[in-house]
Amino acid sequence: MATPNRKLTLGAAASLALLVAAEGRAQLPSFSARSDLVVLSATAVNDKGRPVRDLKSSEFRIFEDGRPQKLEHFSHSSDVPARLLILVDASGSMNVEDKSASGRMAATQILASLAPEDEVALAGFDHKYWGIVRFTRNRDEIKKGLDDVEPFGSTALHDALDHAAHDLASHGEGRRAVVVITDGVDTASQTAPDVVIERSRALDVPIYAISVISPLDDPDSSLFTGRERPAAATAGLRQLQRYAAESGGAAFAVSDFRGLKGATDQIADELKHQYRIGYAPLESGPRFRKIQVKSTRKGVVIRTRSGYMPRS
Repeated sequence: MATPNRKLTLGAAASLALLVAAEGRAQLPSFSARSDLVVLSATAVNDKGRPVRDLKSSEFRIFEDGRPQKLEHFSHSSDVPARLLILVDASGSMNVEDKSASGRMAATQILASLAPEDEVALAGFDHKYWGIVRFTRNRDEIKKGLDDVEPFGSTALHDALDHAAHDLASHGEGRRAVVVITDGVDTASQTAPDVVIERSRALDVPIYAISVISPLDDPDSSLFTGRERPAAATAGLRQLQRYAAESGGAAFAVSDFRGLKGATDQIADELKHQYRIGYAPLESGPRFRKIQVKSTRKGVVIRTRSGYMPRS
């Protein structure tokens, strides 16, 4: 197991900017979308929440600030390897046997659900953020990295998500997502959630959150007590749900194995079936633009980032 000193050494050594593939490793191909387009990662789900895998470009409708936009770029990236950054909470609040075991199990289940060609990187955070394993197809390296995580210190969740989104966005186009495994409690971040959300939207990095909590804090559990006395984990879950909704990902509260398995399966399935769509933005000055994407197919909901701020 890692000691606090080793963790500080890892943190000083690198953020995930060093999690780039080794020299000579094949990089993900870039899509041919023009650089002047707003390109979106989009997930289509049916009324049961299952991914819809066969939408055509003609079945997408894009709106910026309520005005329809012409679809200029479309690809279904199921034939392109994915890059997934798993971000694990290594703070002291996770130093509980059930939380620690559930977090490790969640990461292991995600690894098992991915295709062999998909690449995964591992990062951890407490009051700092550090890289543990660079992008690799070797699942054993990730599992070994998980064994080196020992919960310690305060929690800077928002800062860590900010770092993770930037690091993943620096590794090219394609299917990608950050998956954070945490109890959702933040005690030490210097960056406000609104700032992190704005940046993740601009980077087009979907954030998936697995909140490892007690049944007492799980709204779907019969033992939930949060209605009478909301706990820090309940507030944390709401914040993670907002991150997911604004970035085009999803958030899950997990308090038993069944919930954990369902969450990890859904994340892997959605990542396998991301669409990439793009349009030429409106020319209306440096202000936030609201994005909405719909499908003409009945019962299909499209999830993507909620908007963006044009580059100045």
